[in-house]
Amino acid sequence: MIVRAATDAGRTPEFALTSDEPRQFETAFQQVSRSAFLLARQLGRSTQEAQDIVQEAALRGWRYRSTRTGDFRPWFLTIVYRLSRRRIPAWMPLPAGWDPPAPDNLRSEIDPELVAAMRRLPSRQRAALWLRYIDDLAVADVAKVMGCSETAAKQLLLRGREGLRAHLTSRLQEESS
Repeated sequence: MIVRAATDAGRTPEFALTSDEPRQFETAFQQVSRSAFLLARQLGRSTQEAQDIVQEAALRGWRYRSTRTGDFRPWFLTIVYRLSRRRIPAWMPLPAGWDPPAPDNLRSEIDPELVAAMRRLPSRQRAALWLRYIDDLAVADVAKVMGCSETAAKQLLLRGREGLRAHLTSRLQEESS
């Protein structure tokens, strides 16, 4: 297996695919699958929908692996981002009497107030912030994933940070009153 690991201090290694070997794709997918799931969740998908999106992205990634340019992580997160932004069709309603699905119990190490404030932001700003600061992608990679220019990505990040700041400071002011 030919895998090149790029390591930075304090970061998990990123794997870049150098061939079409299935094991190599699987290794790269395992490195990015949690981030992909959390990105789909951050874009408002339920746990089940996020799992389905990551699975669909893996199938599409394998099918179109020969068209990939650059690192695997931003390329795969682009697929997940695009699938997450699409409307999911309701295939079949649940029969009467079936219990509704259990509530999502996704545990996060991120401050719950910060997560609540992020959910109030528009989805593109939320996705840009998530990709930049949680997934630790470069601004150029954020732009590539979101299908916009670097300038637009920087603007989304700026507006997202300002929105977070406004939500969090208003919350602090409400608590101190």
